[in-house]
Amino acid sequence: MADILMINLPLAGHTNPTLPLTEALVRRGHKVSYINAEEYRSKIESTGAEFIPYENFPAAPTERQKRTGIFRAAFDTGVNLERKYDLLIYEMFFYPGIRIAEKRGIPCVRQFSQQALNVKMLPHTTLRRKLASVLIDFSVMGTKNAKYMGLKNGSLGAAILYDKPPLNVVYVPQIFQSERDTFGEEYMFTVPMSESVSVTREIPYEAMKPPIVYISLGSLLSNKRFYAECVRAFGGKDVSVILNTGKVCPEELGKIPGNIYAYSYVPQVEVLRHADVFLTHCGMNSVNEAMRFGVPMVAMPLMNDQISNAERIVSLGIGKRARSFPRNGRQLYETVKEVYEDEQIRRRCAAIQGLFEKESSLDDVVDRIEKLLGQPCEKQFVNAP
Repeated sequence: MADILMINLPLAGHTNPTLPLTEALVRRGHKVSYINAEEYRSKIESTGAEFIPYENFPAAPTERQKRTGIFRAAFDTGVNLERKYDLLIYEMFFYPGIRIAEKRGIPCVRQFSQQALNVKMLPHTTLRRKLASVLIDFSVMGTKNAKYMGLKNGSLGAAILYDKPPLNVVYVPQIFQSERDTFGEEYMFTVPMSESVSVTREIPYEAMKPPIVYISLGSLLSNKRFYAECVRAFGGKDVSVILNTGKVCPEELGKIPGNIYAYSYVPQVEVLRHADVFLTHCGMNSVNEAMRFGVPMVAMPLMNDQISNAERIVSLGIGKRARSFPRNGRQLYETVKEVYEDEQIRRRCAAIQGLFEKESSLDDVVDRIEKLLGQPCEKQFVNAP
């Protein structure tokens, strides 16, 4: 049994995808300690792992405290722990993780919650994504923190490209990974099955007239004007709509037509089992779940990797792209209708759904992780272009 340390930032899209591997390691008999902010305690403890909160970090941080303090808090906690560990696992957004492993003299594994990136993909990387990486370097990490941590590659982009541990676990199906053939055996692709979260609310699927359209901007984004426009555009039409309003209370949207079922939270995995079309912001978790259940998508990306995900959805023929936050919701309705009526898109979704059975399992990933145990630290890192 190994003593494994996991470390991450308190961001849903970067933490949630790592929890199935956490649970798989615990099931295999390893002792796992997971460093994160207090808000993730219950989720992490539910995997069977020991939760370790950030040191010198508020239990209920403001958004500004999150933005400016999480990298330093996570780094200091990982470095200062007195317990000895056999291996460290970190997620790509917390790129100082590799430096912590070096300081502790142990091997490490990197996780990708989105498509992996290498130099072959740089010409295809969107300008907006490059700018987002630069913004993270300056406003979240900062040169002072980068120097304090002794980072050899002090930017997110350079760290992703050149700080390569011997094992990188990518939570994306191989067919969705751009330039897949340029990634070697040190990259494993796996998409663990998401678990449906139990809720007291019952959604009356049996009363809904097909097609069922699911609309969601994810867990972090909410836009009252957009939701209200969806109500106007889809209300009274020959469709049923499950509308996830996030932080906006459905009551704020005024009178809601009978064919629209608006909730401030929905169990997404369960909903996708019933949906015929998914209008999505293209977060990688949502895209993975849609592909797993063969649901065609209308892609409405907003930022970062969502844009490249939308491009991939279109290139694979499993959906169409819509303009983000259109002034006229009718454009969304027409695009949803086109996607639903496109038999070729449905056939392509079914074909990709069948490929999920061929991806590496979490047991395969754990097998590879166990082979790293005991390896000398100095032989694992590639820290230069």
